[in-house]
Amino acid sequence: MRRWGVKTDIYWCPHENAPSRDPECGGYDNGFKLRVAEPADIRPAFQGDLEIIREAITGEFGEPSLMERLNIREWSTYLNKAPHFDDMKEVLVGGSIVGRLYFDPRYMTWRWRLSQAGIEEALELGLIRSFTVNGSPRPLQVLGDATGLREGTQAAVTDREGRITGLAVVKKGKFRIQSIFRGDVSQPIRRVSSFSNLLKVNSFRLRTMESKAVKHVAIMAEKTGLKPVVSYSGGKDSLVALDITLKAGLEPELLFNDTGLELPPTLDNVGRVANLYGLKVVEASAGDLFWKGLDVFGPPAKDYRWCCKVVKMAPIGRVYRARYPDGSLVIIGQRGYESVARSRSGKVWRNRWLPSALNIAPIQEWDQLSVWIYLLTRRLPVNELYFRGFDRLGCYLCPAGNVAEYFMVNKFFPELWRKWLEKLERWRRKAGFDRVWAENHLWRWVNPRAQGRRRVERWLGIKKPRDWLTEYRIRSGYSVKIMEKRKDEVHVLVEPGISLDSLINQWRVLGTSIEVREDTVNIRKGSSDLHVKGNTLRGVGPNSLELVIDAIKVAVRWEKCVGCQNCVNWCPNQAINVLKGKPYVMAERCDGCGICLEVCPVSEVFVERLIVSQLIGDPKGRPRKKIAVSVAREKVRRARKNVREVKPAYSGIATFLSEEHCN
Repeated sequence: MRRWGVKTDIYWCPHENAPSRDPECGGYDNGFKLRVAEPADIRPAFQGDLEIIREAITGEFGEPSLMERLNIREWSTYLNKAPHFDDMKEVLVGGSIVGRLYFDPRYMTWRWRLSQAGIEEALELGLIRSFTVNGSPRPLQVLGDATGLREGTQAAVTDREGRITGLAVVKKGKFRIQSIFRGDVSQPIRRVSSFSNLLKVNSFRLRTMESKAVKHVAIMAEKTGLKPVVSYSGGKDSLVALDITLKAGLEPELLFNDTGLELPPTLDNVGRVANLYGLKVVEASAGDLFWKGLDVFGPPAKDYRWCCKVVKMAPIGRVYRARYPDGSLVIIGQRGYESVARSRSGKVWRNRWLPSALNIAPIQEWDQLSVWIYLLTRRLPVNELYFRGFDRLGCYLCPAGNVAEYFMVNKFFPELWRKWLEKLERWRRKAGFDRVWAENHLWRWVNPRAQGRRRVERWLGIKKPRDWLTEYRIRSGYSVKIMEKRKDEVHVLVEPGISLDSLINQWRVLGTSIEVREDTVNIRKGSSDLHVKGNTLRGVGPNSLELVIDAIKVAVRWEKCVGCQNCVNWCPNQAINVLKGKPYVMAERCDGCGICLEVCPVSEVFVERLIVSQLIGDPKGRPRKKIAVSVAREKVRRARKNVREVKPAYSGIATFLSEEHCN
């Protein structure tokens, strides 16, 4: 299990009844440490969150009185993300976890899981029943029949003296012990709190963090001399990064990547922020590329994220190439608490596909609590979606999202979600999937054996996963298999066949010479040869299989090109043109570097996932390429040919290859 690269303890100040990162709590010396899920990135609960909590408690117990008893109200309540297969938040009031708010995709509803502190209140209100257990309770111990009760219905577990020792929930028609409590738990502090209490115990630390962030931006701008650009998403973190940049005395441009899948309040917020600060917005727009790509690729998935290359990488690449040929200093609102990968990132990096841009993250060490105090203290124009209960902004149908997010989109923007469901239904019929595939969000996985997909299928009573080979062939429209394989030779059958025109017009990507006969194409690359005739590809030489795979990539991208222009943007020799939906390679300019295949969503995502998986006999496909440092540097050097030489920058930078830095 990967551990977080950033983690800071969080405390509760009993004097101000507010959380703090400092155990001294603004001058007091008896703040107590909170035991919450890593990385303890808590945030205030806003009005939208409180409405969701009320909905969950009412749905769980039939009425909302528990909410009042637990003192769940604004500025007394905080939320912390907890591990869950969909969405779960620990709810903190008065320094104690009073319950857990989670989304149940089986019933498409928010639910409430009682904590040790909340069970006592629920019992007093008569909201739950209790079971008395003699001796020590055991995990999953059956306590009684629960026929007719909803899965997850809760009950208290007590000992013979009436002390609460555990929580039981309904699983498979029986009450079973879910959690066992060891010892008593401190009761929540009942006193009402306010924003001023929160500010009092955190103001000194926040001033220190703000000063460091401003200094970091100012020093980097002075050292590099690059044009400052704030990558603005319409979210809270990029808004803080923008304000920090202005405090450093810079006049940046706002770069906004409109993927075509943004929610309306996000688009409104971008314009509002630009007008407030008097800044120019540079828009990297994907237009309707996603919807065009959908007809080719099918729905994106957690293990099939073609969309990032189409709606992010392509439009951003065009903007950088045209507008910032001399390089730029890109200020990004990235925080280490957002994900394990970002927690291990530095504050300065270059993306291998945007090497002219030097990226810095001035708020890398900031937690959500500090971000929200900063925003609210300065009354910055925060995106209204946060106050409606949204946690994450961005593409509203992102496959990496959870069902709770889709539920929220459908609740507030039903017309957008309806459009997506109509597209899913059209694809479902085309691919021959059952209705549950769309209705239960199975589209989020391509691999039928994926753990998340199998979990949903078990809920639905589907015991056997769909044959993955059949599914991949339906999705791609191609069937491939190895007919014969020897040490230095491989024969591959591709149905419905390979267009020879695709190879004739792109052959230089594959090799150094070509021979064309009536119905055959022969391409040579070093000591390897590729022979293509009809639907048969034969590779001969030490790298025969890789040569055959690259030939399939070249052929399929010719047929499936979506016009994203990534190959044009990143070809170091400007050797590619896309004409009438076909990528033509000028042999006299191409040096066969293969960058165009790596950046192409058809070759690198569609072919790798749906076709190469068939060749190797594994639905997970090949392991993600681990590019050696020397190779990575060469890729960056080649890509830099598209821009003039970048000015010398801070010597401590690193080049990260993770898609976490795609924007």
